[in-house]
Amino acid sequence: MTTQRENFRAELRAGWEEQQAVHEPDRELRFRLMLDYVEQLSGTPQRVLDLACGPGSITRRVLDRFPAASVVAVDIDPVLLDLARDAFAGDARVSVISRQLAAADWTDGLAGGGFDAVLTATAMHWFPPDALADVYAGVARLLRPGGIFANADHFPIAEPVLRAAGDRLHEHDLRKAFASGVESCDEWYERAYAEPQYAGLWEERRSLFAHWSGDLLERDGWHIDVLRRNGFERAGTVWRRSNDALIVAVKA
Repeated sequence: MTTQRENFRAELRAGWEEQQAVHEPDRELRFRLMLDYVEQLSGTPQRVLDLACGPGSITRRVLDRFPAASVVAVDIDPVLLDLARDAFAGDARVSVISRQLAAADWTDGLAGGGFDAVLTATAMHWFPPDALADVYAGVARLLRPGGIFANADHFPIAEPVLRAAGDRLHEHDLRKAFASGVESCDEWYERAYAEPQYAGLWEERRSLFAHWSGDLLERDGWHIDVLRRNGFERAGTVWRRSNDALIVAVKA
């Protein structure tokens, strides 16, 4: 019998998918391309790391496409971790783990023979450059040789006028969506953390995210250079829509 709490969590997960699809156009295409490149470059994955997993969006799509895969999903946000754990409760293929990616030891205990793929979306731009370089170094340690790293995120166009035009187009689309009643990401967080069952967790989240700046806007070439310095000999941008892109890298 479904409980009220389970219904609430399911509704929050559905709301997350809806607002993320508004903030990130072509979101499903990005996820599909991630998995396409993993399969094309490295074969059917057996072990996948969902980095900054949120409520488990990438994990769900990995399992739908590769049912025999196992996934380790890591995040630090207490509400998102609760939603992910609830979503995959009883599924032996999924382990949901709390990890502070800003900490030097975030990879401890995760290697376990190496991952076939590390996947992340719309999260790495929260890190300052030095911290993100450390995260990329950790990803390299966790991947097996030939393993794939895929990062779909904000990577602005180098040309300032084109970059600004892309930002304006995106803002126009967001205003139109929000005017029609679509929930924004900020509104989703406010609603989630206002629930009595999550009382007191907002201050915990603020403390946990103290290392995250949310303003990293380095171009994709910067990310590719950092990845190459950390053992990804083949790295490049495989898809772009305005100021968003997908970078794929192969571990040497």
